[in-house]
Amino acid sequence: MPAPATLAELRDAWKPLNEIHRSGRRYSDGVHLRIYRCLSWADRAEVLASDDEDLAFILRTIGFNALWGQEYRPGEERPSQLKECTRFLLDLSAIDARDRLLGWICDADPLLDDIYANQFFHREFWSEPGSEDLGGQERITEKIDGWRRDRRAERLFEEFIRRMLLLRGQLIHGNATLGGKVNRSTVRPAAEAMDHLLRRCVSVLVLDGGHTTDLRWNPVPYPPTPEIGSADR
Repeated sequence: MPAPATLAELRDAWKPLNEIHRSGRRYSDGVHLRIYRCLSWADRAEVLASDDEDLAFILRTIGFNALWGQEYRPGEERPSQLKECTRFLLDLSAIDARDRLLGWICDADPLLDDIYANQFFHREFWSEPGSEDLGGQERITEKIDGWRRDRRAERLFEEFIRRMLLLRGQLIHGNATLGGKVNRSTVRPAAEAMDHLLRRCVSVLVLDGGHTTDLRWNPVPYPPTPEIGSADR
């Protein structure tokens, strides 16, 4: 399993690909616009990571959303974000010839182990007084090694994303304190894990040619238009 590329390496590799795509166009679209947006948030997160883990985590989740987010018409049934994120990772893993994603999520990584075992990443802990004794966390944690051994991609990605969405909801909706000491055990590893995930996803797309595969890149939500200008390409 190759180590994830740095953001600088990914941007250098992506730039000529995007320039080819944009030749003859005024704006980028599809996967190229998604990568452009993703890297803009990821770059800022990297600058802030050492001083502000909360914002680094939030910015990385935004960058990840830029890759998979879909547009739905009014009245159209919309899957849960958990299902959407998991589906995207499964689709990306299917074209991941170097095993960057599945190899990582199946690896005995101490960072991931800490996230799975941390009770504060489990919704049941917050659902009712004493719910930390209900045992769901332990039952899931006990299954992780078997899922890794059997390369149960859907279960592993789902459990990882479930925890990231829980923390994102707490932070985005103001249900936590910025820089609060009590949630460092969740924010710190989550920010690092989202960095790994983001760089592995973009590595598959940029370094391994995944951008040439159609993974529902279009339509991109809120595309740039001549009236808006070219700041967001």
